[in-house]
Amino acid sequence: MRWLVFVFLVVWIHLGDLGTAWLYHGGAWPQAGHLRNLRDVLAIAIAGLCLVSVRLPTRLLVPVLAYGILALAYLVLDRSATTSGILLGSFGTLLIPMLFFLVGFYCVRDPARLHRYGGLLATLAVASTLFGAWEQRHTGFWIDTLAFPQYMRDVKGLLVGANPDTGLPWNFYPDTEALGRRAAGLLAAPLAQGMFLAVAAITSIAWLERRSRWLGLALCALLFSGIWMSGTRGAMLAAGLALVGYMATSKTLFRDGASRLVLTLGALLAIGCASYGIVLVSINFLDGSTIGHWDALQKNIHDLPRVLLWGAGLGQQGAIAAQQSRATIGGGEGAIFSIAFQLGLPAALLFLWFYLNCTLALWRSYRLHHDPMALATFWLAIGVATTLISSEHVLAVSGTGAFWLLCGATLRSQRPLSPPAPEAAHEHP
Repeated sequence: MRWLVFVFLVVWIHLGDLGTAWLYHGGAWPQAGHLRNLRDVLAIAIAGLCLVSVRLPTRLLVPVLAYGILALAYLVLDRSATTSGILLGSFGTLLIPMLFFLVGFYCVRDPARLHRYGGLLATLAVASTLFGAWEQRHTGFWIDTLAFPQYMRDVKGLLVGANPDTGLPWNFYPDTEALGRRAAGLLAAPLAQGMFLAVAAITSIAWLERRSRWLGLALCALLFSGIWMSGTRGAMLAAGLALVGYMATSKTLFRDGASRLVLTLGALLAIGCASYGIVLVSINFLDGSTIGHWDALQKNIHDLPRVLLWGAGLGQQGAIAAQQSRATIGGGEGAIFSIAFQLGLPAALLFLWFYLNCTLALWRSYRLHHDPMALATFWLAIGVATTLISSEHVLAVSGTGAFWLLCGATLRSQRPLSPPAPEAAHEHP
């Protein structure tokens, strides 16, 4: 039963906005706007079941509980004039990584289902890549057929940051001149599309490694093209680092060391060639996005001493506050800064402690069981970590929900092997 609920939640995460926007249809069925709340309630309920019924490793349980209690204290003791909607939304956003990690840990209990999850991610990702290639050239689908601008405004609260000509979010476009389009895919969001495809691309190799490694590599290449169509540079960096790391360390993809070296260098060269123009534009600050990220990082570092112990409070930073034009501290970029500015630097360190322990546990799991899925998840954790100071990907359900579910599922499904009983060890045939 819990596996079916898990599959339902995974599909809902990655098709939720598209399906809800279709049901909402510019206000034709206003009740559709509440479906997102039901998804969140379901995730919270499963995470709660995990905490009360499953024994988590202490190194993961302690930071999860400490971080959650601290966030709850800021919610209960808030004395600002922030509205309850922004408070609850910001509180929930900060808990997304832990909640979805717990959901994966509770629902996926064996390697067979973990590999089924890898297949589900690959299927959704291929469909999203193909759909993204189509809708990228048919913007009218979002505006006329789906009435997506009205959904973003009325349901998701996009009050700022929309193209005045189309009503679509500015992240649907590569620049403010709006001369092109970025692929949004089934997730209906280019930034989320890019990061989801990064997770699915590396997972696809591991999922097929022992059955058809060349098909897995072909799927990875297809999904990498989808990442580039989304124009998400954070996802490009995360996926590139994870792919190179995986190929260099996997002893089952190609057992011969020379083959691994050639394949790794080939992947590195292909990624370098595909990224050359983007890197050149970025390091020379030739686009507004790079300048904005750089300015935000400088302001974040400048304001960080103000929250060395106490945060400014929930809703004083983060994506939800930014949509309401209420952010009062920091530059508004970077998940780790968003946590620090709202809950204080100790909370940010608790989150990093959890992230580090999770990453190390994934590596230990791979060393013990040699499951490609564990190695893929480990390298994804390394790759995704590069976004902590530049974006809020790790605090987004659609962008990294699949990643956090994968972390929890991998660690739960691959428990350490029990040593033989003393009496069994001394038995003689």
